[in-house]
Amino acid sequence: MTIAYADPRARQRVHHGSVPLPELAFEHILAAILRGDYVSGDSLNTTRFAKELDMSLNPIREAIIRLRDIGLVEVTPARYTKVADFTTSESRAAIGYAGMLAGAALRKFLFTGEDGIRSDLAALAELVGRADSAAERNAAVVAFLTAVADLVEHPRQSMHLVESAILAQCALQFSEGVSRGVTTQGHSTAARAAARAIRAGEPAAIEMTVRALFDQLA
Repeated sequence: MTIAYADPRARQRVHHGSVPLPELAFEHILAAILRGDYVSGDSLNTTRFAKELDMSLNPIREAIIRLRDIGLVEVTPARYTKVADFTTSESRAAIGYAGMLAGAALRKFLFTGEDGIRSDLAALAELVGRADSAAERNAAVVAFLTAVADLVEHPRQSMHLVESAILAQCALQFSEGVSRGVTTQGHSTAARAAARAIRAGEPAAIEMTVRALFDQLA
């Protein structure tokens, strides 16, 4: 699953059975949040989603539970289901956590002999440091984390990284007007350090510098 998932053909895919209904509902609601159709505090209407996707409420509820478990929505039974506040310190801590997971994954899976993969990842890290806007930086972070998740061989570990990255993406995206809107010198320095370590294939340095980069972003 791509981190920044949005597929305009989602409704048609229901009828082809290519994706389990709860997964399709999850992707649909996530895409709506990432597009900004729903912002922090907005209520989510499960009946509306069921009509949009032409499915029953059960897969919608399963999707909502998964979104809740990741931290994207808040649910109070019989009262409300709403989009979480991504500007809180708890949500922004997800940025650093995603960096911790990415650093650990790279230390384990980024072998020194894979020059092409290291070069691509280093280039993505550098993009984070060169971004001219918050939107560009967010896109570069997502691209970097997606590339890292693709290296992880264990499906559940990979999915955990993807889900952590989704929360980090929302924290970055929806705090643009509240926090750092442009790339700082600290971002650039941290991104270059991570890129150098990745190119050199130094496992301990890779983990340390990637974590430092995401700590700067948080």
